[in-house]
Order: sequence, then C-alpha cells, then structure tokens
Amino acid sequence: MTTNYLSNYLAGGRQTWAHWLTNHPHTDTTNHWILSLSAAKLELGLLAHVGVALTQLGSAVRVLAQHTAVDEYAWRDNDKLAAHEQISPVTCVQWLLAGVHDSAAHTLPATLKAAFADQRFAHVDVNIMPLSTWQRAHKLALFDMDSTLIEQEVIVELAKRAGIGEQVNAITEAAMRGEIDFSESFTRRVALLDGLPAAVIDDIIAQDITLSRGGKRLISTLKAHGYHTVLVSGGFLPFARHVQAQLGLDEVYANALDVQDGKIRGEVVAPIVDGARKAQILQEAAARLAISTSQVVAVGDGANDLPMLATADVGIAYHAKPVVRAQADYAINHSGLDGVLPLLGLPVVAP
Repeated sequence: MTTNYLSNYLAGGRQTWAHWLTNHPHTDTTNHWILSLSAAKLELGLLAHVGVALTQLGSAVRVLAQHTAVDEYAWRDNDKLAAHEQISPVTCVQWLLAGVHDSAAHTLPATLKAAFADQRFAHVDVNIMPLSTWQRAHKLALFDMDSTLIEQEVIVELAKRAGIGEQVNAITEAAMRGEIDFSESFTRRVALLDGLPAAVIDDIIAQDITLSRGGKRLISTLKAHGYHTVLVSGGFLPFARHVQAQLGLDEVYANALDVQDGKIRGEVVAPIVDGARKAQILQEAAARLAISTSQVVAVGDGANDLPMLATADVGIAYHAKPVVRAQADYAINHSGLDGVLPLLGLPVVAP
C-alpha cells in the first residue's frame, strides 16, 4: 500500500527554512534561493554529485540549510480500473542557498542550472526559485489542457477519426515546437476536419481522453489552499468542459467548434485562443480576483503557452517541448502534475 509522506516532507522543509530565518532575523533574503531536485527515483550517489556541483561554484553560493529527507509518493488517480492504474513515484529534496555577491543575483539561477546541466542529473528535475517567490501567497493557477491536464491532443484525436491523424499531428507538433504560427496552424487543422460527424466528440471523450498523472491531486490541493483554477486551452470547448467537470476547475476557456447539421464545419470560430489570448485571460482573471500577476502560477507544454508562462510569477513547463523548457523559469519532466506541489511548497491534500 502506497503511503503519502510528501505533506510531511513539505512541512519539514518549511520548518527548516523558517527555523534558519528565525535564527538569522536580519538576513536580506533577496539573494536567497530554494534549490529543488525531484525525480521518480534518486539514484545512489546523486546527493554526493549535488555537493560536488555546489562546491564547484566556489564562492558564488553558500548552502544555508538542507532538507534531505527522501520521501516517496505515488499517483493513483488516472480514472482507470485498479489493475491499470499508473503509478509514478517521486522523490524531492531541497536546499536553501544564498548568493554571496548581490551584484550577481540576477545571473545566479542560470549559473546554478549550468552547474547541473550534465548527465549526472539527466533524469532529475532541477529548479531554482527565489526564496521570496517560494514564500509568496499565490492565489491563481492557469493550466493548458492538451498534453498538460490530459495526455492527448484533442485535435489529433478528432483527426484520427477523420483518417488524417498523421497529417494533423505533424502540423500540431510543429506548432507546439514554435516552428509555425499557432493561429495559422489551427486554421489549417480545423479546415481538415470539415464534414466530420460531431458525434465523434462524445466517443472520444468516453473512450480516449485520460487525465494526466497527479492532476486530480494537484487541483484539489490547490483549491484546498485557496487557489482559483482556470483551464485555458487552444483545444475545443466540449473537451475542456469535460476536463473541468472531472477536475473541479473554476473556469474554462477554449475554442468553439462550428457544428451544423450534425457535422463539424472546417471554419474557425473567432477569437482563437492562441498564445496572446492565453496571457490576456491570465491578466483578466487576476484583475477580477483583485490580485497582481505576482500571485499567479501557470503550467503548459507548448510554444503557445509561452506568453502565459512569462506573464505568471511562476511559469512551469510540464513535459514540454524543448523551446518551452528553454524559455520557462521552471520545468517538470520526470513526475506527474502534482510534482508542481513541492515546487510551490504546498502540502498535499487528498482529492
């Protein structure tokens, strides 16, 4: 039976940092950082490699506190029969670091990432977050849907039913890598769906859509901690509303499908939810909640998510395309969605 230790781990981590700060009340924390390492399994000797990497930075950084409890948590929430449940353990270890030279504070995250950019850490998510960000009370979280909250790309699933799955998938992948404009690619893909029976939408929802690992636990935990949650997708509303109902999200934004006489028309319904629109939705949601964008978290995987990730205080690339991982401040590649929780310092709340 899987035991959830993650909430105990996070509580311990916060106590570690709080204890250190209490004992150092006059510390200027503007150049202090939380280094997080998470993986499905920490390989033997990895912590020693961390020590070597930090030592090689010389006088640029000091380790102030270390929370090295190795705690494991497994996801079992993929809405499958017990025999088919996906289990994905994660281990997370964190350090409190201080940059020695305040003048180099803006370059320290890149310096730290470079120190961990070798094969010893190839199967580990390495994230460096300012302590002030980690302590901040975030209140709004926005999520992409396709390949983020769910494992599929819905337009590709529709295309498979039309017998053009490979053609549409190639366009989709190019758009997600940022190689072609999203709106242009979306218009091309929708045109290829012209005449497809609309009844396939319900079939796909019933048979093919699966929630990403850890999604239910992530959303339920965020809501338990007072977050307002929003799905914002370049996919289609019928699928987005299904995911909203499954996860209990507060709001949903996605593209409408033009259906006439029981068939999908190959015409785009404006406005398209593209990258710029996603960032705009983030700003509008924050304004309605009377909060600033410094209290916003966003998670996505594609190039069309980059404006949203850049606008949020914490923009997280989730199992993302290389162009997105390269530009996002934070990335999760080796765990399920509730790998977001230790990054934010939130104890798990069961769904």
